[in-house]
Amino acid sequence: MYDPNKLIIRPATLDDVEFIATTIIEAEKSSTDKIGPANYFEVSEEDYRRYLILMLEEEIDGCEISISSFVVAEYAGEVIAARGGWLEGDNEDHAPSSLLKSNLFAYFLPRENLMKGQSKYDIVKDIMIEREMGTYQLENSYTKAAFRGLHIMGLLDSYHINIAIKKGVKKIQAHVSKDNIKSLRACERSGFHVVRYFTSHHPQVKDYYPDDTMVLLERIL
Repeated sequence: MYDPNKLIIRPATLDDVEFIATTIIEAEKSSTDKIGPANYFEVSEEDYRRYLILMLEEEIDGCEISISSFVVAEYAGEVIAARGGWLEGDNEDHAPSSLLKSNLFAYFLPRENLMKGQSKYDIVKDIMIEREMGTYQLENSYTKAAFRGLHIMGLLDSYHINIAIKKGVKKIQAHVSKDNIKSLRACERSGFHVVRYFTSHHPQVKDYYPDDTMVLLERIL
């Protein structure tokens, strides 16, 4: 029987890198079998996981592919859930997370796969939401199946929200696929409201990504 007293919420470390890679992949699948970036760059799930681990081990702060962006839930010595979050622009160069992420992909992915991705930009560009500088970004969440329905993700969100408050942030944002009803409801339970929908009308977008519409949610602190 689940005992909440055994649950520990803590920042992720490099020892959690395998679980964080799983979290990113499962979040990108968004309850489907499509891993957007893996499809976009035409790499296998196995290779994509390997690249993610290499990127995470670089410890580049300020983007979604960073160990420092993640908080994990540990139960009886087992990591069972994780949630990513960071303050946009809060890095040494005040660089946007999109640039940091692009640099990581450019460094680790083969040139051939990068070129394949670039050829698809027009297909997916309308669902690529530009992040607002100075806002706290929540992205990438995953809970092991046996621990779902216990509101653990709400605890991880609260941990991130407290970080944002301590940093003096006034706005938190989250991006969720429109068809990912569970994630949308979880965000709403954490006090977020829908701000805008971003839709790609390209007929091939669902060949690569789980949905043709991304939802921008916000919570004002």
